[in-house]
Amino acid sequence: MRAVTIPVDDEILFVLKKDIHNVQIDFMQSLAVYYFKEKKLGLGLASRMAGMSKNEFVTLLSDHNVDIYQYTDDELLNEFKLIDKIAEGTY
Repeated sequence: MRAVTIPVDDEILFVLKKDIHNVQIDFMQSLAVYYFKEKKLGLGLASRMAGMSKNEFVTLLSDHNVDIYQYTDDELLNEFKLIDKIAEGTY
């Protein structure tokens, strides 16, 4: 595993009322949410990056209003077509 160093001004730590360790945790969780939202990482790797279980990460995603079901436009259209067929009784 590699480490990333991010400089954080002491005044920022003071204002946030956090130590460097907690800022690192916040940073990794925020980055994991971003990469998941941008479809760069799946749920498993993003939760690992955040240092959380999948269930904990799903809760974090919810806290950030990120849906865990990320359909493409085509996938969503196909789902709606299937729902229409089921509703019509033609499926």
